[in-house]
Amino acid sequence: MTRPPARPTLKDVASAANVSISTVSYALNDQSQVRLAADTRARVRRIAKDLGYTPNGIARSLRARSSRTAGVVISKPLTNPRYAAIVQGIGTALTELGFRMSVLPDVTGESFLADCRSGVLDGLVFVGHDDVELPSSLAAAAADGSSPLVTIDCGAPEADATYSSVDFAYERGAEGMIRRLAEQGITTILHLRPEVPSRAERQRQAAMMRVLGEVDGITLRVISTGLRDEDLRQVERSPEAIEPYLRTKTARLASALESVESAPERTAVLCSWGADVEAALSVARTRAPGVTIASLAAGVPRVELWDELVYSSLPLVDAGHRAAHLLAAVLSHDPIYEHVLLEPVLTPPAAPRR
Repeated sequence: MTRPPARPTLKDVASAANVSISTVSYALNDQSQVRLAADTRARVRRIAKDLGYTPNGIARSLRARSSRTAGVVISKPLTNPRYAAIVQGIGTALTELGFRMSVLPDVTGESFLADCRSGVLDGLVFVGHDDVELPSSLAAAAADGSSPLVTIDCGAPEADATYSSVDFAYERGAEGMIRRLAEQGITTILHLRPEVPSRAERQRQAAMMRVLGEVDGITLRVISTGLRDEDLRQVERSPEAIEPYLRTKTARLASALESVESAPERTAVLCSWGADVEAALSVARTRAPGVTIASLAAGVPRVELWDELVYSSLPLVDAGHRAAHLLAAVLSHDPIYEHVLLEPVLTPPAAPRR
């Protein structure tokens, strides 16, 4: 009878890495107080994983050296269409690449780092949003080689970062929207936006101010919906808390439309959030028929059902697809780290100038 291959030991890892057994132990122990050079720690961990060494001794991972499973860390529930679309893209691409997907409902991902180190998971995709930043623990795990990583919508990483990323060019969507409205003969824009200083909102605001300085004959007026960070958290905890917010933004928009001097066909309401689109459409239809409604993000229900709506659509499924392929590249023997920037798409096509 053929005996199964022996389980790799610390001695095997030390020999392959040309270091002492104690150095291997320190490199693999997150609680160790012994300081090691970052490149030494990363090299030892990569060699340990290649050899199939794991502290918890999961036999399947030892034999195969890879679980062919990627973990997807999300900071919002999958009932949110934005996240559902991204995860759909990740899952489809991972299946095409021969991987399985495990969705991890831990907003930090820290509880799954041990699974990466032991081989239960080959790597992680962290899905952020606006100011949901990459946890430092995941960045450190990517740097020391114990948890290959790709981020989505977390902002561009540092030039020397040891992980890949996918982001959205929010500023390009805002820039394109202002130019589109100018082409349609709009002279007054009421910008409906919340008081939430997110990264996406900051990028959009800067882009709009830049384009407005280049386009003649357009004025922009900001209409706050009254929603702040603490209000948003309350709504997420208690959906019924949305009612006061809906009343506030509806009243403010109605008042702003009544005070606009330009003709309705020369006026546009530009929503920062897709969630505000339906209310804007309702107010405009009753208070100012003929006003153009535009949005810097797709909303719910499906925005394409509204004929009079101009909106910027983020390539969410594509972002997930690209992230899965980037993770496969990071998992290669010669890891490749890339930053991919995806542009929003304006729909429908530009209409003739009125």
